[in-house]
Amino acid sequence: MTILIILALCVLAAIFAVCFGVFKLGWLAFKNHSNKGPLVAAGICTVLVAGAITLGTWLSVRAVMAPFQGMMARVKQDPTPVYGQRVYQDDTFPFELAVYDGMDFSNWIRLGNVDLKLGIDTNAFKKDSSGKRTEDFLIAAVVRQTNVDEKQPFELLQAQLNNAQAQRQITLAKAGPAEVNGLPAYQATGEAYSNRGKLNFWLSAVQPAPDTLYYVGVLSLQDTPQLAQEAQGMLDSFRLTNR
Repeated sequence: MTILIILALCVLAAIFAVCFGVFKLGWLAFKNHSNKGPLVAAGICTVLVAGAITLGTWLSVRAVMAPFQGMMARVKQDPTPVYGQRVYQDDTFPFELAVYDGMDFSNWIRLGNVDLKLGIDTNAFKKDSSGKRTEDFLIAAVVRQTNVDEKQPFELLQAQLNNAQAQRQITLAKAGPAEVNGLPAYQATGEAYSNRGKLNFWLSAVQPAPDTLYYVGVLSLQDTPQLAQEAQGMLDSFRLTNR
């Protein structure tokens, strides 16, 4: 935090110096050698720029956090950990899937022809009866892609996964065509690598219509049989509803 404050002060000092130089040149152009006017004008300009940056940052953070407000409110409303399996039914698109423990999802985020929602086991933010937070939890994402024009989208996904494995970004434990509740699908499981270490992942792509794909992805920092069973259960449970 201290470093951020120092950096902010340095940025403000740089803005003030630039503004002072510009206004000083303006004053000199009118043959006025006083420093009082440029100092006052530079100060006002710096305050306005700082205000604009602060407002822009606040609006950006608010826009980024908006899809997660409901999830955060539900955690605050019920701080007790939740356990067990239940069915999550989306309130926007006609699908459902099994979720486990405190898994909850954000609102949909629109990105072009792709809709995204992120989920996490909210027990990670709650304390159990012994005052501890769980370290074994799942992170999930559901992506809905429309206007799919590839004739063989699963082949493209397979090529992308194989390319990532060739570049040693992931290691595939299993990958291939599948069927999820009567829908054509492609599933893959394995490990992904990042600067912070290894991630276990489970991925399922389901095609309910020629121009529509759903992706269900699950991540876990821990590698336990229970988490693997729950993650695969989420993938296999994807089902279209009649509404």
